[in-house]
Amino acid sequence: MLGMKTSLTGSPIEIAGALEVEVNQAGWTTISRLPAWTKTQYAKGDIGRWANMPSGVRLRFATSSEKIELSVHVYRLTIKDLAEEPGLAGFDLLIDGKEFSTVQTLQGGVVRLSMDGPAVTNEEYIKGENEIITFEGLGNHRKEVEIWLPSSGVVEIESIAANQEIFAPVPDSRKKWVHYGSSISHCVEAQRPMNIWNVHASRLLDLNIRNMGFAGECHVDGFVARSIANVDADFISLKMGINVVNADSMRERSFVPAVHNFLDTIREKKPTTPIMVISPICCPFHEENPGPTLIGSAGLYSEPRSHDLSHGALNLPRIRTLLETAVSKREDSNLYYLNGLDLFGPDDVHMMPDQLHPNPDGYRLMGERFATSQGELLKKIIK
Repeated sequence: MLGMKTSLTGSPIEIAGALEVEVNQAGWTTISRLPAWTKTQYAKGDIGRWANMPSGVRLRFATSSEKIELSVHVYRLTIKDLAEEPGLAGFDLLIDGKEFSTVQTLQGGVVRLSMDGPAVTNEEYIKGENEIITFEGLGNHRKEVEIWLPSSGVVEIESIAANQEIFAPVPDSRKKWVHYGSSISHCVEAQRPMNIWNVHASRLLDLNIRNMGFAGECHVDGFVARSIANVDADFISLKMGINVVNADSMRERSFVPAVHNFLDTIREKKPTTPIMVISPICCPFHEENPGPTLIGSAGLYSEPRSHDLSHGALNLPRIRTLLETAVSKREDSNLYYLNGLDLFGPDDVHMMPDQLHPNPDGYRLMGERFATSQGELLKKIIK
């Protein structure tokens, strides 16, 4: 272990992409992407768990150290009968804005979920061994360092150690992009942070990303809208709809007003900030059938409903129509619509192992398509 240890709190280190930082009695830091005041408004604890998985969160600082060690404990995600083995949880290190190396966590614990369809029926945190994530061969010149944290687990951090002093980073002067979405924006399956689609797109577009993708928990919640309204943003994107279908949490009657209310809440504090509403990408078993998403012996699936039970139930084509219509009806010159099928469509499902979530290559493809298709528009509308 290197001698010069630095805690995250009360230090020059910037924790970018977080809205709450908690330190326990032993001095270990956990990070949330939602502010603490939202906790009293959760329907269940699920969104808090996902907010504690630091997708898009990075540690920023300057140093001339040739070696950096991060003392961590990571609870990687497992799901009973669906994802029994924890996925990869990589830490990415960037030097002066360029990718330098990836280190995968090999120890740590697991957060084990039992699920009945979209509903979590039991949650267990199983502690493992603490771990030192080591980045070496960094050179002895002064450099701007970013350590991007994994999206696939709850990360606890004790300290950063280096063989030279750690300084505050140069402020990030790039335009700020705030993105809201589901697991397909959280990107638990990304394996390393640079594969998260909106992170990849932000680097291609030279934007400063805040990722507010919450696995299974994109239900157009008012407390998330207020959280978005309260942070600095030069551009906001809202990728909504798939979780409403997955959980069968709304029908058309409640979904449409909820979308308008979400937009109204943001607009109260950000009257002219460009907002892009993005509809769901392809999910084969919900292109015709409504929710909920079910778990069977062969994986994820859905079932058709009888005529009497299907009135107002939502599938993905209907969600796309409702979102496009909502955007057009608002007559907001700073509001835009993007069809999610343009990012990942039926021809791409070979990169979707469970027929719901893209694999790492699929996520990177989404990022590239977003940057390519929307780059010119964003140059014009982001002031």
